[in-house]
Amino acid sequence: MANNLSKQSSEHAGGAEHAIFPAEKNRRQSDRVFFAIPIRVSCVRGPGKDFLEEGQTIDISCQGATIKVDRDLFAGEIIKVQRLDGVGKEVMARVVGRVAGGSDGCVFGVTMLDPAVVNPWGVVFPAVASTEKGVLRALLRCVACDRTEVSYLNEFEANLLLYHHYISRTCDQCRGWTTWNRPYGRTSAGPIAAVTPGTQNRRSHDRIQVEAVGCVRHPARGNELVVVRELARGGLSFHSATKYAEGSLVEIAVPYSSKAPNIYSPARIVSSRNGAGERLLEYGAVYLD
Repeated sequence: MANNLSKQSSEHAGGAEHAIFPAEKNRRQSDRVFFAIPIRVSCVRGPGKDFLEEGQTIDISCQGATIKVDRDLFAGEIIKVQRLDGVGKEVMARVVGRVAGGSDGCVFGVTMLDPAVVNPWGVVFPAVASTEKGVLRALLRCVACDRTEVSYLNEFEANLLLYHHYISRTCDQCRGWTTWNRPYGRTSAGPIAAVTPGTQNRRSHDRIQVEAVGCVRHPARGNELVVVRELARGGLSFHSATKYAEGSLVEIAVPYSSKAPNIYSPARIVSSRNGAGERLLEYGAVYLD
């Protein structure tokens, strides 16, 4: 399984995401969700210099987004960002600066001017206090009302989601218990993980044994699909055929899907050893946020 995943890494996990990578410990106030939303960007630059340009988001957060457009933007200027997927929401934002560029467009970071009032993305991000006991973070959707949230799941909830692909939890909008799953249906053509109920690691109550698909992003090596073996509140372990040096800074998404929005968490690789499979290494990583 791991060898097949490694061969598919460049096909399913490549693209513009390679250029976006934190240089050090994550200092953002919320998670980034890699979510492609069609947008229209407009700006007033003076008589005869106004522009209207279509593009898309690469990732979103509660404070802003990373966007791709064909027009050059300037750090500090104020732009209007409007969704084009039928939602129709718009927000005023400030350009932070260029993140990456290429023949298929330019990538910029933007921050919303008033994120407490306007939420154009339709995604609810959790308060910092609610993230302390999570072993798994995922973007979940209430099937009753379509409310979409970045959710931090405890050991029991993570087991249920990885095994059954859905969980039951309370919805603030429905004001009761409802069923939640990942947006856009199942996360892959087959099961996203093979979890045997009742096989949690007995060394610590906050660790669970899994076999889930994850994606590791490295600033030099690019993206790689890996098999995640263990989840814990502070990190995880995964098997890979790629050699990563201890201390390497990476970003990890688990569970990962090429057909649904993914949340990448900054992490540092802290250990490595020979795995059970041929040419595979088992890595331990701790989250940085």
